[in-house]
Amino acid sequence: MIYLIITTSIDNKYEIENNTKRKERYLYAISETLKNLPPEIIPIIVENNGKRETYLDIFNVFYTNNNTYRFKSKGINEMLDIKDVIREYGIKNDDIIIKLTGRYRILSPDFFKEVIEKKYDAYVKFYNISTLQFEKYDCILGCYAIKAEFILLFNHLMIDNYKSAEIAFAKYVRFCGARLKEMNHVDVEYIVDSKLVIV
Repeated sequence: MIYLIITTSIDNKYEIENNTKRKERYLYAISETLKNLPPEIIPIIVENNGKRETYLDIFNVFYTNNNTYRFKSKGINEMLDIKDVIREYGIKNDDIIIKLTGRYRILSPDFFKEVIEKKYDAYVKFYNISTLQFEKYDCILGCYAIKAEFILLFNHLMIDNYKSAEIAFAKYVRFCGARLKEMNHVDVEYIVDSKLVIV
């Protein structure tokens, strides 16, 4: 099985952001991404501020309480969300998880189609999202795919030992033993410094 786990955090304590813009981006990006999702892939949206009514309820949402934990990097909270989804939905070790940040918009089904072929254990674009350049030990953490067993083996607490969650995960993926596909293009759109970027 292949699962698309879309991570969200409506009340993000790590960034100051206009809540209306955040809401608009979540609803737009998730809706547009789901239009490109092949039927073979099961979507799951996770939000980490506790069970309550939210604007995300127009989708099927699994709520966690992981945003109550304080870490240096929000990447740890996000990894806890993904691991909770794996447990809650009975995702097996050999199942592939496509992880997508909720404000990232998939522009075409190309990345999904590549993962459906199941030729590799992990699909990662090694890239610095700030400098917009390839970096061997940095990656786009907003969009990747990997077998569930490698997520479960990843020690999420080690993220705080690195400059960023992206660097921690990139180094892990390169050395964890997964058959790795280095992606040149994932066809995803995200916003950095108020600019739209496509990679």
